Amino acid sequence: MKNLLLLFCAFTLVLTSCSNDDNNSSEDTSILPKTITYSYPSPDLGTNTKNTITYDGNKIVSSISSGGKILFTYTGNVITKQQLFDVDSKGVETKDMEAQYTYENGKLKTRITREYFTTQYPNGTYIGKTIYTHVSNNLISYIDYTVDADTQIETKISEGTFTYKDGNLVEDKNVRGTSTSTRTYEYDTKNNPLKNILGLDLLLKETEISRNNIVKIKRVDSDLPNPSVYLTNYIYNDKDFPTKQTSFAGDGKTVEYEMEYTY
Repeated sequence: MKNLLLLFCAFTLVLTSCSNDDNNSSEDTSILPKTITYSYPSPDLGTNTKNTITYDGNKIVSSISSGGKILFTYTGNVITKQQLFDVDSKGVETKDMEAQYTYENGKLKTRITREYFTTQYPNGTYIGKTIYTHVSNNLISYIDYTVDADTQIETKISEGTFTYKDGNLVEDKNVRGTSTSTRTYEYDTKNNPLKNILGLDLLLKETEISRNNIVKIKRVDSDLPNPSVYLTNYIYNDKDFPTKQTSFAGDGKTVEYEMEYTY
């Protein structure tokens, strides 16, 4: 299933706001990305896209590109819904995906995603559900389910854990059947460009976003003989926010994509 957050589609992490911050510039919560541009060296890897983001204060309202848009709904200060629309060359919009969130004690409890909307299935042909358990400040467990669109019967497909250190996700372990996939993360000490968006820090598993910026991901799969390592380089502004990032494929040399930010 595609990542719901089109504007953050090149990531795949978790944002958290509980870490200590050594950067004085992080105290300025008015710094928000206004545009995010994705560039790919080959059309086989992706489509070059520029997303323009609008806000109501620090609440994200929408992310719009030439081919799609995302609308965000808040209840108080938490995001309770996202809707992703495809937009064709004539400007006709078609809802592609939707996610709804519930919270318990100020923390994410459930995430339900729906996609492939039809006349027969107005609530989505494919329905996914994730339930989170906050074991401690540094450990969150989760279980993923598929939900039958006709019977509403839930079937477990995987489970896993998120482990944190100093407010950053350092390990994502997922078990699906007899297969185990583990990702470990290393960071810089600078500011993640999305850190000041209100409520985004609660949306676990939406994107690979942390308080700081990922410089290295190591993925180990039990079904594969060798681990994969992904590296990312950054250029920063005078506030220690990235203005450009370059991400490399598993060989550490081939550019997979680049992203540029304006604030």
